[in-house]
Amino acid sequence: MRHVIQELGYNKDVDIEFATVLAPLPDIRVKVDGQPFDLDADDVIVCEHLTKHKRKAAINGAAPVEIEFEDALKAGDRVIIVSYGAGQNYVILDRIGGA
Repeated sequence: MRHVIQELGYNKDVDIEFATVLAPLPDIRVKVDGQPFDLDADDVIVCEHLTKHKRKAAINGAAPVEIEFEDALKAGDRVIIVSYGAGQNYVILDRIGGA
């Protein structure tokens, strides 16, 4: 993230905002703080690590095994969202941890 910010520099067309997931994938709905509308699956891109997905990993030099990550976004999760292109495109970057 730091590298991207350094590369792009200040850009008034990019905003980092907070939001709440109203419904999980595949029909995700998100409420951006302070906005009068909800975003749906057609409006957002969700980073892979926030979805149920599989990856291969080798542990201590053993043969690679496939690991399934199941910690997908769920209703009520708070997220960091980036809007760009005059607020027409949205990317959910990460989940915000609870206190």
